[in-house]
This record gives sequence, C-alpha cells and structure tokens, in this order.
Amino acid sequence: MKPALKAPADRERIRSLAIWETGGLPVTTLYLDVDGRRRPRRRDYVRRAETLTGAACDEARSGWGREGYLSVCRDSNRIRSFVRDGLERRGSVRGLALFSCSGADLWESVELSHPVRDGVRVGPRPHLVPLEALLELTETFCTVLVDRERARIFLSSLGEIDEVSRLLDDVPGQHDQGGWAQARLQRHIEDHVQRHLKHVAATLLRLQRGWPFDHLVLAGPEEAVAELERDLHDYARRRILARISLPMTASADQVLDRVTDLEVDLETRREREAVDRLRSETASGTGRAVAGWADTLAALEANRAEILLLAEDLRADGVRCERCSHLAARSDGACEACGGSVVAVPDLVEEAVELALRHRCRVETVADGVALAELGGVGALLRF
Repeated sequence: MKPALKAPADRERIRSLAIWETGGLPVTTLYLDVDGRRRPRRRDYVRRAETLTGAACDEARSGWGREGYLSVCRDSNRIRSFVRDGLERRGSVRGLALFSCSGADLWESVELSHPVRDGVRVGPRPHLVPLEALLELTETFCTVLVDRERARIFLSSLGEIDEVSRLLDDVPGQHDQGGWAQARLQRHIEDHVQRHLKHVAATLLRLQRGWPFDHLVLAGPEEAVAELERDLHDYARRRILARISLPMTASADQVLDRVTDLEVDLETRREREAVDRLRSETASGTGRAVAGWADTLAALEANRAEILLLAEDLRADGVRCERCSHLAARSDGACEACGGSVVAVPDLVEEAVELALRHRCRVETVADGVALAELGGVGALLRF
C-alpha cells in the first residue's frame, strides 16, 4: 500500500479550481515569491504584491467592463490584505498562489514549499499552469533516522511530510550484561544489528518500488549510517543526497526543516551549474545551448529546451502571431514565421515561462542577474 502522502496543491484541488463557474466574471491569479532567503523582510513581498495587484486593476479597467473591474478591485484588496496580515511564513513556505473572484465567491490560497516567479493574471479562469508544473516536476525526499535497533522513515514533498514506517528490531544484549563470553556475546549482538540494518534496507527498497522517491537522506550515528549504506540496494544508494545528524526522537517538523534546507542547497547548486553550463556551451558553440530572446523562443517553440534560465528582474515586451501563435521580442508588423498579423504581448517573460512549463521544461530564475547579463538575461539548455 502506498503511503498517504498529501501535498497542499494536489490534483483534486487544481481540478476544483479549473471547473469553478464565475458567471463570466474575471479571476485574479497571483503568484508571489515569499522565500525568506530572497525576501527576508515582509515589506519586500508586500510591496511586490501591491504592485502586481495594481497592474491587475489596470488590466481589468480596459478589458472587463465596470462589473469585472469592480470585482478585480475587490480581489486586489483581499489579496493585499492576505499577503500583509494573513500569511504566516513558516520555514517551508517559500511561494504563494492566490486565486480570487469576489463576484463568484472564489478564494483559494495555496502555500508552496518552492519559490515561484512573481506574476499576476486576470482571465476567465484561474491561471493554473505554474501550479500544475510544480506538481509535475516536484521531487520526493525520503529521510531515514536509523540506529542499531530502530529506524523511522519519512517521505516529504511540497512542504508536507509523513512518517511512513517505524521499525524496532530486537537486538539482545544492548542494555543488559552477562551470560556468555564477551566475544561470543558481541558477535551475537552484531549479527542482530546486521539483520536490523538489512531489514531497514529491504524496507527502503520496497518503498522505492511502490512510491518512488528522488532523494534519500540518511541520519543517525555515523557507524549505523555507514553500515546501512553498505546494505542498500543500488536503486536506493544512487539517490543518497546527504548524511546528516538528527536525534531518533526528532519530530516530523524538525525533519522537514532539515530536508527543506537540503532542498534549498540543491536548488542553489543546480542553478549555479545551469548558469555555468549555459555560459560555457554558448561560448564554445556546441549547439547544446542558446541565449537571447530570438534563439531561446525558437528552442521553446520547437520543444528543444530542457532548462529555461531567466534573470530574476528580467522584463520584456513582445508580440504574438494571431495565426500561428509564434512569439517574438520584436516585429516589423508581420509574423516572421508565417507572415500573419501580430498583437502586442505585455509580458514576454511570462509567456516564455508558460510555454516552457507546458513543455515540461524546467525554469530557473537566476537571482544573480549579472551572471546572465552578457547573454541578454535569457537562455536555454537544450535537450538535443
């Protein structure tokens, strides 16, 4: 039986949002980065929310009529109030998705353990692509607390954690003395310890087959961890992310806090490696990477991009073809792909991100904009 691991943004929740009837009124969707490592002060993300909701009201004024405009204004006020006073930013909360249609009694807040790129959308239905992509691309962490007679196994994903197994194997002689010669007693104890660790390893293998996890974290006394690692099947051993120190009595929240720190470190390392690879590949001309808007958009549209990299503060206008939907950073009045007429796109970055997510392309927002400045602030590593 699979563990009942639940995420705050599960598919049932997304499905209910997707079919919500608004009676023709617009839905305001806000995604906000509230990661304390990038925005340590509350006022940093509160101001950003105010700016985004102001843009939502401006958009509604010109395209949704009086009733739609008033509904979006009420949405914006509620969003601002929630971000300012209602959000409790705990250690695992790094992103926020808000969906509101005051005229249709829709209000949904989703706290995320991953940072998201800031954005606002006013449309006939909730903008769910970033949330769907987060579910598709999210990773599961398995943490094992182990000593010579006990083990506790946790699964965590999207800021949620469950203890899915607890093992206690009888290891005689751990707390009593006597009887046998010391050497024979010690061999007997070690034999039971090895059986216990093999039991833990076998449990992890069964878990991996039934509920595949992406990363394995081992915690406990150094000797027990090393012995367990030797007993692990290669499927599990290849997924070891870290070996850490945690007491056997640690709470689930304490385990989640440590795993979240490891996850942040992993994201930072991946971002740095992706930027280094982008700069190296574009400089060498291997054809495995592109930079600048024209080549990056072409790679996204051809579904060749594996990772899209964007400077955090990147902003760009663009156009979209009404006939073939081709995106471009600039146009002479006609689509460069098919010659059709084009319309302005106020946020080319958001369009590129949505296109990437629909193609299951990972998106990396690079906090250090200088690292991508010489490449125009945007680039992609290619699948082929």
